[in-house]
Amino acid sequence: MNSTYSLGNRLLDALPAGDASDLAGDLSVVTLRAKQSTQSAGERILHIDFPIDAVLSVVATLKNGETVEVGTVGSESFVELEATLGSDVASRTSFCQVDGRVGRMRVERFAWRMTTSDSFAWSMRRNVRAALYSSQQFAVCNLKHSVVQRCARWLAMTADRVDRPQFSLSREFLAIMLGAKAAVVVEATDWLERSGAVAYHRSEVRILDPGRLHDAACECYDVSNAAFAASLCT
Repeated sequence: MNSTYSLGNRLLDALPAGDASDLAGDLSVVTLRAKQSTQSAGERILHIDFPIDAVLSVVATLKNGETVEVGTVGSESFVELEATLGSDVASRTSFCQVDGRVGRMRVERFAWRMTTSDSFAWSMRRNVRAALYSSQQFAVCNLKHSVVQRCARWLAMTADRVDRPQFSLSREFLAIMLGAKAAVVVEATDWLERSGAVAYHRSEVRILDPGRLHDAACECYDVSNAAFAASLCT
């Protein structure tokens, strides 16, 4: 059974008091399972998801059926970003990457808020700008940084988003998210284990030393965090 939203998504929680005070009427808290679809490309957008402690993936599907992650969304943002531009059709497929909760708002209510509240619309658009900036940074990251660096950055960001040091994530799934071969990702996670940064058991990841994991990650971790932090400033 769904419950009413109170706190948990940093974007919603940073809204001015006037906007935040009546959010409960528009939001329900939905629990998602890993790999559960939340939106399919080409279909009408029915709702906007604001992750609380779930992590969602946005993927592009190639002609051969292969999927490549083009965005990861946690408590710093929301899915579907294109709704801020008035689009009612999803351009990408999204699904739950790490199970948890989202605050869900019907797209009609989101559109109403975008047109009736300047502060709400301003906050959403600033967040979209941060998301676009981060996606550009990660495009550079995929070209210039090693799999170990990208793996460390991805694990550190996921731990931040779920707000806990342990979460379920198979190496095979991590390979898909990083767009790397499974064997290469196994080598990268083995290196992070030997460094004492993380422990991997079956499909469970535990962050043992956040400082070491941060040191192993590329600069893109800090760059993305700074962009979203700035977007929350009023």
